[in-house]
Amino acid sequence: MSNPKKGTLRITSFSFSEFTSNIVVDGTSYHVQTEKLGTEKTIILTSVFRAGEMVSSKKLDYGHLTGDAGFKEKLHKLMHDQHLSVMSTIKAEKPRERKMVSVYLEEVKNLIRLNDREGALRTLDEALTEHPFNALLLSYYGCLDAIVNKNYERGVDLCKTAIEIFKEESREEGSLRHEGFHAVLYLHLGRAYLAAGTKKSAVKAFNQGLEADPKDPYLLSEVRRIGIRRKPIFPFLKRSNSINKYIGILLLHNK
Repeated sequence: MSNPKKGTLRITSFSFSEFTSNIVVDGTSYHVQTEKLGTEKTIILTSVFRAGEMVSSKKLDYGHLTGDAGFKEKLHKLMHDQHLSVMSTIKAEKPRERKMVSVYLEEVKNLIRLNDREGALRTLDEALTEHPFNALLLSYYGCLDAIVNKNYERGVDLCKTAIEIFKEESREEGSLRHEGFHAVLYLHLGRAYLAAGTKKSAVKAFNQGLEADPKDPYLLSEVRRIGIRRKPIFPFLKRSNSINKYIGILLLHNK
């Protein structure tokens, strides 16, 4: 479709268990998907995607319907109504554009590279008003809050909350998400602990991150910086054994 008109809505498919729509509003394309979250949770989830990235979501508990006569029909109507409601909200809230999470993250990373951590915190403040439950944004904020503002307890708590959000989202999606993200979350938690002077907890966090991504260069750098001794490659040989040393050197230079 070329030159879509303002407010154009195009619904592509509805089925009993899932509603899927493509919407074009002011020239911007959105993909809207409404589904049930498995059988254990009585949750209806509607997710909105723009350029392949989820920009918003809405959850609704349908537990009050279980056991009712005509349960399937009522659930179908509830999903249908929520799906249409979210699409109407997208149309009504345009042209107000929210920055995508990836844009905020790139800004934050650039500011950190320039050693402007205060600027990064200001950007994260803005980002979290629009994406308050994004695990990566929250993790960055917690880490910098501990380092820059010396809010150690709050910073650590925010980093832990980010990890819990990530785990919960992974469980709900029913698949393992990017392990690299998981490693970054533990990197930030470890750095927040280091800022607080809690080296033992930092070591534990870094090791948990390395379990997710053993080759993460930032985690490996932190491990070397604070002198954590990693397990030997072949534990049945002594750490000083030439085989362990040689393989370790090879792995280190191949990171």
